[in-house]
Amino acid sequence: MAASARNSTGVALSDATLPGLAEAIARPTYDRAGLRPGIVHIGLGNFHRAHQAWYIHRLMQQGEAQD
Repeated sequence: MAASARNSTGVALSDATLPGLAEAIARPTYDRAGLRPGIVHIGLGNFHRAHQAWYIHRLMQQGEAQD
């Protein structure tokens, strides 16, 4: 049985649900409360927005791009 078939209910990701995730799941190492908006995405495309968010997150994990 595929993993998606076994777990048909998802977990809404939020600061409140992070502690309940399995320990193997990585969490942000940066202070999310201290971040301010700094990028505006104008246009169509959740695909681009999702990829942009992933790369910005990776930079933030390294202590970069937090301004």
